[in-house]
Amino acid sequence: MTSPLSIGAACVITIGLWFVVRMIQRKSDLPYPPGPRGLPIIGNAFDIAMKEPHVTYTQWAKAYGDIVYSRTLGQDFVVVNSERIARLLADQRSSIYSDRPHSPLYRIFGTHHMTPVLKYDNEWRTHRKLLHASLRHDIIDRYQDLHLSNACQLLENMQRDSIDWCGHFDLYTGATALEFTYGRKVDGKDDPVITLANGLAEVMTKGITAERAGLLMAVPILEHLPSWFPGTGFKKEARRSKDMIKVVSELPFSIAKKQMESNLLQSSLVADILTHGRVEDSDAKETAMGIFIETTSATLKVLLLAMVLNPDVQAKVHAELDAVVGKGVLPTFEDKEQLPYLQAMLYEVLRWNPVSPLGVPHATTTSDIYEGYYIPKGCIIIFNIWAMRTGEYSDPESFNPNRHLTSVGQLKPEAKQNVSKYFGFGRRICPGRFFAENALWAAAAVMLSSLRFEKAKDPSGKVIEVEPLFRHGVVSHPVPFKCSITSRF
Repeated sequence: MTSPLSIGAACVITIGLWFVVRMIQRKSDLPYPPGPRGLPIIGNAFDIAMKEPHVTYTQWAKAYGDIVYSRTLGQDFVVVNSERIARLLADQRSSIYSDRPHSPLYRIFGTHHMTPVLKYDNEWRTHRKLLHASLRHDIIDRYQDLHLSNACQLLENMQRDSIDWCGHFDLYTGATALEFTYGRKVDGKDDPVITLANGLAEVMTKGITAERAGLLMAVPILEHLPSWFPGTGFKKEARRSKDMIKVVSELPFSIAKKQMESNLLQSSLVADILTHGRVEDSDAKETAMGIFIETTSATLKVLLLAMVLNPDVQAKVHAELDAVVGKGVLPTFEDKEQLPYLQAMLYEVLRWNPVSPLGVPHATTTSDIYEGYYIPKGCIIIFNIWAMRTGEYSDPESFNPNRHLTSVGQLKPEAKQNVSKYFGFGRRICPGRFFAENALWAAAAVMLSSLRFEKAKDPSGKVIEVEPLFRHGVVSHPVPFKCSITSRF
């Protein structure tokens, strides 16, 4: 009987040979972009802070420039730290830079048919076409009432229980996504779809990282190794992810389809897809499924943290709302254009701590040359949003909405374009960005019209200080903290 030790030794030898072959096959007369020198075989694997890779990449930017090459376990990486270069590559050379890493990791977690990670192929084009029909900027306003009704429910939840504000934000995000996608309102915080979707998002955030995707691309044999083998422990969570995806994609879609057949389905993404006709159920379910993986909840948590840490900014938002809308009056989207400081504050929330500091990695479909540097086919391209955000201003760590305003207090003409990078680049820009922006605005406007966010106090009356600490992964969000949420009126 073969022992686990023998199996492990054979696997190590096989992996080592794989790396050697990969390195021999890679050949170019042109230099790669500058970057850190790596060790044989493992490359720069030990140079990256796995919990905060954007910090490592930003340090590399200072040392090597706006475009940095690295190699990890045989996989090529290029980190782009400049918005100008990112737009040049993703927009002007979109046929080369619009792919996603072809990593077995997505298949292992069961996410390989979800829109954000699809290869740049006909399946992706089908998904985008279906999403575009419901998420275009010229029709997204038809969901304004959906956003406001859920924002009012968010306000009611926070007034009733101010301690569980994190849970309220998760519920708000899930509720708006569920109603938009499937045309039905949630059944409270214990709604089975919301519970599963939140659990799935947590599993995916922890398990699916660019570094792990690269590892599985470099060493695909790891997909077939047992979960006890070093480096493959994530496969246990992957099995859980697969089971959850199956339920989350099937349950609400089947209900919506039955409602459609009975003419009871409300205006929604699925209604638009089913009305479109000639769409396979698998494409419809997978397209709808991708809507749940969005970041509004994390952005709202950053917003609350920013308000607690910057009471002067919060006071200015309160004053603008009171002057334009009226004290104690809930705003509507008709007030949006008259609230430039509120909008500038939301732009600053997106900039101050991007919830996707590295975005979703791209991949090259063929080799390319940029300013004399060779970028190989199959290279993972990381657009380092964190570095772009850091390099824009001399004081990037401060929270200052005035960055986005003119001297007379109006939004700068370029303000909206400046924050578009936080939704991605090129053809892979987030298709739901307009929906997400409206969801963020509605929640912020309704909450701040009625609530005040401050530092909490302990039983002795001493203020509990709050540190701007974050947990980073695919999505970055603040570490839970205590705060005081009270009604303004």
